[in-house]
Amino acid sequence: MLRILAGAFLIAHGLVHVAIWVPRTKDAPFDVNRSPLFGDVRGPALSLAIVAAILLIVGGIGLLVQASWWPTMTIAAAGVSAVLLLVTFSPWFLIGLAINAAIIVLASRARG
Repeated sequence: MLRILAGAFLIAHGLVHVAIWVPRTKDAPFDVNRSPLFGDVRGPALSLAIVAAILLIVGGIGLLVQASWWPTMTIAAAGVSAVLLLVTFSPWFLIGLAINAAIIVLASRARG
């Protein structure tokens, strides 16, 4: 049961990346198209978000089917997501960084 919840969480986490970075919205409390350090980063941020989403979804599916490669895929996904959150940093993203850190730690333990 825990494996199913964890796999579903990884898939949902990937879909959240798509929901936050793909639409162009002015109503969000933060701007995912701008970086405090690099200015306009719409293209690179969108690319990172899509890569993170794909890796998280594939990692979640891998966990659900008990594939041996899921921890490596998931660690890579959380790393890409962390880079994305740091590039487009907002205090709102601190929880996302914590989630990515937890994913990396837990997947590392699962990898052995």
